[in-house]
Amino acid sequence: METNNSSIYGKKVERQKPNYFKLGIKSFFSSNTWKRICKYKSLYLILLPSLLFLAIFYYAPYFGLAIAFQDFRLTEGITGSEWIGFKAFENIFANVNTSAYRLIRNTIYISLIRLAINFPIILIYSVLLREIGRKRFKSTVQTISYIPFFLSWVAVSGIAYNLFKYDGGLFNKMIIAFGGDPVSWYNTPGPWWIILAFSSLWKGLGWATLIYISGMGTINEELYDAVKMDGGGRFKQAITVTLPSLSSVICLQLLLDVASILGDDVDQIMAMVNGSSALGNTDVISSSMIMSITSGSGFAESTALNIFRGLVGFVLVLIVNRVVKKTGNNGIL
Repeated sequence: METNNSSIYGKKVERQKPNYFKLGIKSFFSSNTWKRICKYKSLYLILLPSLLFLAIFYYAPYFGLAIAFQDFRLTEGITGSEWIGFKAFENIFANVNTSAYRLIRNTIYISLIRLAINFPIILIYSVLLREIGRKRFKSTVQTISYIPFFLSWVAVSGIAYNLFKYDGGLFNKMIIAFGGDPVSWYNTPGPWWIILAFSSLWKGLGWATLIYISGMGTINEELYDAVKMDGGGRFKQAITVTLPSLSSVICLQLLLDVASILGDDVDQIMAMVNGSSALGNTDVISSSMIMSITSGSGFAESTALNIFRGLVGFVLVLIVNRVVKKTGNNGIL
């Protein structure tokens, strides 16, 4: 058994423990890392605002996850609220009658439909863009497809309202012209999962192609020449050269999309539904969090749902990343 005392000439001398904090600080300031920081201090000063932004708005809020284990009250704050353990998680997952199941279902369905529609169409559109021979026409098409990305969802919801409104909406005019009855779109929940998916595709199509177009720029043109010499047309070139060369980019994009299965574009949803209370199938996890903030209750359950969403996304990334590595491509982990 160790002791902190040693005997010198029969006298006991107490041995002081080293101050590891001071030793760590001293070793850091004498290390090569600190010398590099001093040498390139102007670059680190440029980086400092970004690091402060990340620390304040991304890492500091993690302390708020404690709300999931508290009976949180705004007047008492995190330090004064009562700790309730995992009761919020029990209220969500042990009670089948809670609205959490509906929120999780809507979030998953909307994300899966968006992924099933957007992912292949964006990939196909990117490949087709490459096949446009005339540079001026190609740049015109790209520019037109980029424009919707710079519109806010509020502006897009205004365009959608003119399409879907009951009296005078473009779609209802077309339905009446073909002898049908007008549809009250904002009171009909059925088609809204598809509407949200296609509106996100329309808005993000051009911008989402950038990652594929940049990947195509690295493809060796001699591969296309070899396929041409074998008599292959443009379709065969796309199948045998373009898509295999983009496999790593495709896997990366798939990883990012799968990670956001429980994520939701709540600003899109809140703007597009135009405040309709009849569209209950568009209520998602983030919208419940906003309702909790505005109503002043349900903070613990909303935070618990957010923790659950993050854990599920992390597990999905690990699974898909492992599958991607099995195919011979590089993952992100």
